[in-house]
Amino acid sequence: MRSLHLPFTNWILLCTIFCCLSSIAGGQNSNKGTDFWVGFMSHIEGVGGTRGAQMALYITSDVSTSGTVFVNGIGSSQNFNVTANTVTELTIPTGAYVDNIQAALNKGIHIVSKDPIVVFAHIYAYVISGATLVLPTNTLGKDYYVLSAQPSATETYSYSQFMVIATEDATQVEITPSALTVNGNPAGVPFTVLLNKGEVYQVQSKTDLSGSHVASTGNDSTGCKRIAVFGGTTWSPLGCIQADTGDNLYQQHYPVSTWGREYITIPFATRKRDDFKIVASENNTIININGTIINLNAGQTYSTSSSGIALHITSNNPISVAQYSITQVCDGITGDPEMILLTPVEQNIRMITMYLTTHYQIVGNYINVLIKDQFKNSFRINGAAPKSAFIPVGNTGYVYLQEKLAAGSYTLSADSGFNAIAYGFGDIESYGYSAGSNIEEVDKKIIANTSIASNITGTCVNTPIFFTISLPYATSHLVWDFGNGQTFTVDNPVTSSTAPPYIYNYVNLATNNTVIYTQPGTYIIKAIATRNGLTGCEAFDELIYNLLIEDLPKVITQPVYTMCSNEPVVNIINLIGQRPSGKYTFKGDGLIDSLFNPATAGSGPHNIEIINTSINGNCSQLIDFIINVNPAPFVDAGDEIDIDLGETAQLNAKVSGDILDFTWAADTSLSNPNSLTPIVTPTKNTLYKLYVNSENGCTAVDSVLVRVYTDLEVPNAFSPNNDGVNDTWQISGIENYPDSQVYIYNRYGEKVFYSKGYGIPWDGARNSNHPLPPATYYYVIKPNNPRIPNPLVGPVTIIY
Repeated sequence: MRSLHLPFTNWILLCTIFCCLSSIAGGQNSNKGTDFWVGFMSHIEGVGGTRGAQMALYITSDVSTSGTVFVNGIGSSQNFNVTANTVTELTIPTGAYVDNIQAALNKGIHIVSKDPIVVFAHIYAYVISGATLVLPTNTLGKDYYVLSAQPSATETYSYSQFMVIATEDATQVEITPSALTVNGNPAGVPFTVLLNKGEVYQVQSKTDLSGSHVASTGNDSTGCKRIAVFGGTTWSPLGCIQADTGDNLYQQHYPVSTWGREYITIPFATRKRDDFKIVASENNTIININGTIINLNAGQTYSTSSSGIALHITSNNPISVAQYSITQVCDGITGDPEMILLTPVEQNIRMITMYLTTHYQIVGNYINVLIKDQFKNSFRINGAAPKSAFIPVGNTGYVYLQEKLAAGSYTLSADSGFNAIAYGFGDIESYGYSAGSNIEEVDKKIIANTSIASNITGTCVNTPIFFTISLPYATSHLVWDFGNGQTFTVDNPVTSSTAPPYIYNYVNLATNNTVIYTQPGTYIIKAIATRNGLTGCEAFDELIYNLLIEDLPKVITQPVYTMCSNEPVVNIINLIGQRPSGKYTFKGDGLIDSLFNPATAGSGPHNIEIINTSINGNCSQLIDFIINVNPAPFVDAGDEIDIDLGETAQLNAKVSGDILDFTWAADTSLSNPNSLTPIVTPTKNTLYKLYVNSENGCTAVDSVLVRVYTDLEVPNAFSPNNDGVNDTWQISGIENYPDSQVYIYNRYGEKVFYSKGYGIPWDGARNSNHPLPPATYYYVIKPNNPRIPNPLVGPVTIIY
């Protein structure tokens, strides 16, 4: 039985495009994510009939955007819209399918979007399915080696295969198959094809095509065109010769320039065995696999297996490594074939978002994570520490994690770079993908530094920048273009390196070996290096690096801001002369975020620091100033006083501090407004306020209530007719009896109104909802105060 990989939802990698794919051209995060090429590779079931293969594209983004998918060779055009953090699915017409044919066909699938997107391609039929992450055009290269697998000898249409797609017209491609092709091309003998933009060329063999070489060639630097390469099989059983279950394999390949020299593999959870294949791009490549030494030349491959242990693979030259899951009949463990191109230790990320599912019989989802031991405690899954323990990988300084997760979306993050793959198994089912990687040319890149930071992607205006170029070879001629009109050419540049990578610093004494950008913006820095003794594409390398220069407003602050300890909390951003743009962090006494609390800070001078960072984090400035908190005077107007009407009372206030003066608010019942102990004779409830001024300019105020008790005066009628006169039943003096209870009954003894405290006078409505008819009602007022120990009762008439 043939097995089926998961549909798209298993491969959704909702990571921001900058954390997943960075520009190969410059080795920096310059990918715009607007242009992709992919091909509908051959499938064992073809595209006819009910079991025929189909191809779907799954597009996601962290922003809402739109775009178009073209297959010009068949006149197909499909527009699409993507809502941020959701998935859009497009079905590719079967006319784009490339059958078992080796010829140039205008069937390339071109995806163009307005904003950065992530694209997955999925080829599936009946119970045979495979998918791949699609790389943006600007991350493609010109030199590839293929990794594939042995096809089935008994299945007629089981082939090892790879596909080349041209992204520009007049693209000359040299193909050196590692095995005899179905078209009769012999192993090891190069042949050339000329492709125009959008044309694809598929190569197939009944033998494993791993190690085949595919290169874009030309007669000069302008003839070197980027190409996309996809490899895999139409269908393969993996793991044992007797297997009758398998899958098609479908993976976009990474250019040689992005390969690494160190890989650490992590076993697939639950499986008894993992298979691996390594390919070299250079002669005399010495590979160490857990102490076993292997020597490979360019295009040679080496296969190995491991049972539940991590492999530490190092090499003197860049290599590519694929990890294979074997079919279920080989080990009796739930799962089926899968091929994942691993990312080297040199390529890593700090945050990704991915999605796991249980579709199509998947019963277990897992992630494998590799990280340096010193940063393992910072690793988080949706903000929480993982449940499983990290396992050391020998003495490498790395540890790995195998974590089983339920279906759903997960964000992985850490304080340092990590590598991860996601995968799942079910009954003769499997899926897997690299969960994300910074795809950059390891030895071929431009590096920018400042005096305080290395490997920057941006900085402030007017900051001196030091540029360096790393190359895998010694160059004899170097041309710099800094994107601001400034160029520099040097012959026979000096390097201190004696082996790759060769490091060349930008040296120009006239500019102190630095470049300064005086205006904000994105600058495209280019470096063209020449390699002696070669012609065509191999003689030139153009490296591109995007540098974001940001600016921040010049902020003016007063040197000292003075306030009193009893003043309200103040937002310190409002104390700045010009509100800065971007993001802020705050430091200082009495601060919660940007809010300064003088009472918490205490009296005295307080240094406040605001670090203002530009929106993209490339530029920052320190804003600091002093907030001087003066102590406010202390004032206590005393406790509340209760008196009966006609009585007098003495206030007992207290003040302290550096007092300048104090006074009670003007009131005729006060004997002396400038005394702390005046005699008062209020005729109603009165709030007396005492104002205090200190020598340092701070003020304070406190108040005391003198409550004047009187008998309750209860009216025997009122007219709730909304004419503004006697519309409510006002009980004079009841405000001094906060615990009072007021009951109203009709002539039948039914309670029609009740209030505790009588804060809102009765308006003649039944339970404050429906107006009552004119009549005489009866009240019971319970003051609940020793001063009036007995309830008051009597009639009250409603008159309209």
